[in-house]
Amino acid sequence: MALVAMTTADTVEYVSDLDPCKKREKKLVDVPAGADAEYKTVTVILPGATTFKLRSLDVFLMGHIWDSASVLRGVQGSDEVGIHTRVNQTNIDAVRHGLAGFSNFTDAKGNAVKFETQKAVVNGRPYDVVSDTVMNHLGIVLIQELGREIKRISEVTADEEKN
Repeated sequence: MALVAMTTADTVEYVSDLDPCKKREKKLVDVPAGADAEYKTVTVILPGATTFKLRSLDVFLMGHIWDSASVLRGVQGSDEVGIHTRVNQTNIDAVRHGLAGFSNFTDAKGNAVKFETQKAVVNGRPYDVVSDTVMNHLGIVLIQELGREIKRISEVTADEEKN
């Protein structure tokens, strides 16, 4: 099998593990008569779930995100060295660039949150990114989860994603 080219135009739908409409249930697996019962865990998405549209990031964005993940600082002629890891910032950047929309997402008062973008330039390349207002509605725990998923799909081929 040959390598499969990545595309940033396609989106995948994703329901957060935090969503109360996403349940994991044990289902009985068909087994031959006389064999012990076997169960597998399946994910069930109930009506009303919030669905996020995620897209993979291009190689330039992924390079920028990973390159800015850690900062090494030191003073010449000194043993003073510091490493600063910016894990949350990598997730924020991934979501800002990889979230392409959502449905059934409301604020605490039950009002629909409108998906909005703004312009950004990264390494001389223009991008439409999620607005600050929308990012603030997500919260850091959801951003961490969505960021991990966006980074994962940015490294997976289309054939692997089907499995």
